[in-house]
Amino acid sequence: MESSRVNSTGGERDGNMTEENLSPAEMYRRGESRLQLSQFQPDTHRALDKQLFRFPTGLDVETLDSSFAMLSLRQQNPLLDNRWTNRSSLQQNHQGINDGGDVRGGGWSLPPQREVDLQQMMNHYFQRTSSTLNYYVNGGSYGHSSVSQDVPDLSRGRDYGFGSWRSNEGFVNPSSLSLENERMGPIALLGKDPKSTLVLQEKIDEGSKETIDVIFNDVISSIYELMEHPFASQVLQKLMHKCSSQQISHIIDVITLNQLGFVKMCIDPVGTRSIQSLLSCLHSEEQILRVVGAVSVGILAFTRSNGAKHVIMQCFNEFPPSLNRDLIEVLVQNCFVLAIDQHGCCMLQQCLGTGCELLTKRLIREIIASALRLCVNNFGNYVVQYVVELNDPNVTILLVQQLFGNYALLSRNKYGSHVVQKFLKIHYIDHSMIVYDLLKDIDTLLVDPFGNYVIQTAWFVCEDVLRVILMRHIERNKPLMRCNKFGKKVLDKLNL
Repeated sequence: MESSRVNSTGGERDGNMTEENLSPAEMYRRGESRLQLSQFQPDTHRALDKQLFRFPTGLDVETLDSSFAMLSLRQQNPLLDNRWTNRSSLQQNHQGINDGGDVRGGGWSLPPQREVDLQQMMNHYFQRTSSTLNYYVNGGSYGHSSVSQDVPDLSRGRDYGFGSWRSNEGFVNPSSLSLENERMGPIALLGKDPKSTLVLQEKIDEGSKETIDVIFNDVISSIYELMEHPFASQVLQKLMHKCSSQQISHIIDVITLNQLGFVKMCIDPVGTRSIQSLLSCLHSEEQILRVVGAVSVGILAFTRSNGAKHVIMQCFNEFPPSLNRDLIEVLVQNCFVLAIDQHGCCMLQQCLGTGCELLTKRLIREIIASALRLCVNNFGNYVVQYVVELNDPNVTILLVQQLFGNYALLSRNKYGSHVVQKFLKIHYIDHSMIVYDLLKDIDTLLVDPFGNYVIQTAWFVCEDVLRVILMRHIERNKPLMRCNKFGKKVLDKLNL
């Protein structure tokens, strides 16, 4: 009987076999299985059975194990069930982030409601940040209980809807909260924002000493970067006019600590305005001497910056020579180097026109001593001509005497010829000394590309006695001059 029962079931054991015929291990396994199945409701258990045994026979064991794990997890945690049922239908058309998740290969993502919650949380965070910074500017401290209850001044009247945290309307730009700005205080970050900087400037204008102190203490550690920032520099310029003498000294300590950084700031188009504002806020001679000393170190670098030139000019316009002695010494020592530089010659002319008598005298002395080398230089000749245009007879006579014996040489030079012509046009000097010097090489000058212009000028400015001497030399060289294009210019100019 038992053998026929085995054959009818295809070799499988009968499910109604009595427990007496089972081994102890088999009885323990069946008891544990019944305990696990008793946790499911009957209806749910039947539904799961139908879903599980719907798989084709070709599925492997790993797929069945993952399916069992998923189904049991959903039964134990109803919240996970909601995540699967609330998924957007759009996600059915494409795979997820990593093709993981359910048995269909769709990736897991936040449902729309959770995304809205996360977005609102970010909005709330940035609104609290704006409120805290605004409260801190007003003299408060971090962690105050009333900060979160106040309406931020910078966000008043603004509409914060979904996605509003992406804009900088009404609060600090989120990009300013990046890691590169971690070292900056909240007020320093506000100063870099184009809208918040106007609010800060108003608070500085109307603020008390306590407010100024709070702002100063927050920005002093970032003074280098802020002084070169297009918006923050405006805040600092207003702040410096409100600072005390001790705070100005603190600023000087910070910006002069790195001499290379100070020179860079003076050359920077924005930083130079900040330095000029600082110069107008200095209170004591000690502060002036320190800043002027720092400026004097970068003289050669300042020649190529119009902004840095204004810094030098402001030092001479606002401070007496006794406080500018370091700057004067550096300018005098580098006078020739500056005079032969394309930008330095312009700065040197500006220094000569500052009205500082001590500086002017010492620079003129150096220019006269190097007059010959400067006259033949493409930039230095402008400096010599500028000294002549100062219309100081004593200085001009000294220059003429310094160059005596070299006028023929200068006349054959492209740049020196302009200086000689400048001398010949001055009415209060003795032209005969220059003309007699030119006669030593008159034959060459009459056909020289540059000397011919000097002879033409000398003809019109010299007296009758000298003009007769010139005519004698021209008549002697007329045949040669007619064969030379430069000689022809002299003959045509004199109608000969």
